[in-house]
Amino acid sequence: MKLRTLVLLLVMASVPCSALADSPLPDKTPTGILVDRVLPLSHMEELDGSAAAPATNSARWRQTLHELRRSAEKNLDWAAPRDVQTAGLKKIGRGDVALALVHTLYDRLDDRKQPVANEVLALGALRQDLYYGDAVTFVLDPGRIFTHRTSPIRDLTFDPDDGDGPRELKPGVPLSASYSATGARTLTLTAHLADGRALTAKATVNVIALETPAPTDTLAITATEMFDGAVASGLAYVYLAPGHATITNPVVVVEGFDLDNTMDWPVLYDLLNQENLLEDLRAAGFDAVVLDFTEATEPIQRNAFVVTELLTQVNALTTPGTSVALIGASMGGLVSRYALLWLEAQGTDHHVRTYLSFDSPHEGANIPLGMQHWLRFFQTESTDAAFLLSRLETPAARQMLLHHQASTNGTTAAPDPLRATWTTDLTSLGDWPSQPRLVAVANGSGAMQDQGFTAGDQLILYEYNSLLVDIIGNVWAVPDGGASQVIFDGAMNLIWPLPDSYETVTVSGTLPWDSAPGGFRDSMAQMDSTAASYGDIIALHDNHCFIPTVSALALEGVSPFHDIAGDPDLMTRTAFDQLYFPATNQEHIALTAENKLWFMTEIEAGLSAVEEETPPSAVGPMLSLPVPNPFNPRTRITYSLEHAGRVELSVFDSRGRLVRNLMSGQRGIGKHSVFWNGRDGNDNPVAAGVYMFRIEAHGRVEMKKATLVK
Repeated sequence: MKLRTLVLLLVMASVPCSALADSPLPDKTPTGILVDRVLPLSHMEELDGSAAAPATNSARWRQTLHELRRSAEKNLDWAAPRDVQTAGLKKIGRGDVALALVHTLYDRLDDRKQPVANEVLALGALRQDLYYGDAVTFVLDPGRIFTHRTSPIRDLTFDPDDGDGPRELKPGVPLSASYSATGARTLTLTAHLADGRALTAKATVNVIALETPAPTDTLAITATEMFDGAVASGLAYVYLAPGHATITNPVVVVEGFDLDNTMDWPVLYDLLNQENLLEDLRAAGFDAVVLDFTEATEPIQRNAFVVTELLTQVNALTTPGTSVALIGASMGGLVSRYALLWLEAQGTDHHVRTYLSFDSPHEGANIPLGMQHWLRFFQTESTDAAFLLSRLETPAARQMLLHHQASTNGTTAAPDPLRATWTTDLTSLGDWPSQPRLVAVANGSGAMQDQGFTAGDQLILYEYNSLLVDIIGNVWAVPDGGASQVIFDGAMNLIWPLPDSYETVTVSGTLPWDSAPGGFRDSMAQMDSTAASYGDIIALHDNHCFIPTVSALALEGVSPFHDIAGDPDLMTRTAFDQLYFPATNQEHIALTAENKLWFMTEIEAGLSAVEEETPPSAVGPMLSLPVPNPFNPRTRITYSLEHAGRVELSVFDSRGRLVRNLMSGQRGIGKHSVFWNGRDGNDNPVAAGVYMFRIEAHGRVEMKKATLVK
């Protein structure tokens, strides 16, 4: 399964002819639920229990429950749709699918403005994607059956579409199914009512894999450090190489932004084993340790302390001297970066030899600002819009996004204030870890390829006009500087007495992030494929830039369309030791044959370099020449230690005056490095000239010089 795009999943419905009436809606109706009170997006009239009723996905089922709750004259004491979904996902096992059922009567007004009772039966499968298709268990929890003024259900039969036909389904009693092939399946439930009728409801699931290997072990990780008054936690899935009884040669992988916390072991295994990467690493003798955060949307710093605790536990489980390859995918690259920085600031040797950042937003992530405003505009009517908007409001999203809808002020597009706080926190720790080799892998084009459109182009065309309702939901890409431009135009002009809503958002002075080279998400294509009863949602372009290439490669202060492949000074612009990028844009965190080779090379070469390196002799040099030299604005200073001990590393000007202390503390055996950014101890830029780097360790002192040019 791939990360779901932040799109508005609108399943539109028709407005009854009675909506043309210009009189108020009745206060009371026979069923107590009048769906004319809300814009009916779920098309629930189709879910009438007949054999022809369509199958629902989980999004449509949630929308149906949402509209029924909002239409009720008084509280039905039903759980909110998203609460039902979350509870279902958190309380079920790896091969289980929680089922939920809505069976209720509701009213709609006829042409004479009289309420007429209708019936709905809707089945929801709370887990859509199945990774253990050969052994699935379906469970209908009595706490997830929502009924109102209907004939009681006498018994249920259920056909999971596995070829064995229907069988009895009892609430709370597991029902087993086994699929012989992957692909979409339609679940069919038949409810036999006390009044003698039989109603049918259908739901869809998708069998992704028939079997997923079980992890060798699962470590429960709870941070020992607090951030902002709370601690984070997670599960680390250990998947040992053949023949290993314990963690011997660890590759730690940190998950990214999991917006609904559904990325458990089978999902992560499926993602990481694209191109057979995970299994090939195991065949080469590497042990995978995959971290799944309990709540991935918490502040990045808080989850970073889960990583620090995991590294502590991994180091305790391995033999002394064992090094770690650490891969951070997407947001996981930021979490890992902060964790390493913090450990180094504490003087703790984390034993990470190589830090691989995989399409991580070091300079920010991008969700088209116009699409963010679309979510805000439709949040009241759509439960999915409300949920996705709530994900944009989480601390981690606010820390990463280059533009945030809540910070749009007039024509000014801006990030959330939490982003500045986050970057300041990184800087206070030194920006980049100094001990490991730093490697960045991007999914975005390094050859300035755009996403198929230019700045300011329209992305979504959605307009519907009739006597009953007018709906507009148009989106444009942000402009490239210049004058103000509309990026969102929305309207819901409904028949009286329902309220109307209008919003137009304009911005100016923005950088063209939406169309920039970068790892993409196909948000617009997903929206285009969604059926809409009110007109047609047309995606004028499929993909938008999600992680700009310049962000994934940590190229600070350059244009989104910087010529990366043609830049002869590329390595002086980044803190990374090695950069990898494709010629064309690829889907965010997609593993390809090309970047699989990059990962394998760096993981294996990094291990070989550690194993082959010999400790420096008593008379050999500790300090290497700074690289690059000459430099502007930063250079990397590398030193080697024959054994652990205290290190003092400082920079002096040509007259012997101390400019800045670069490192002071305990460091372990092997190679280490630190950057100098051409600033003094008060963070003021220094003048061009020759500077001396002095190291003191093991009772010895060495010096090297480099030239700062401007």
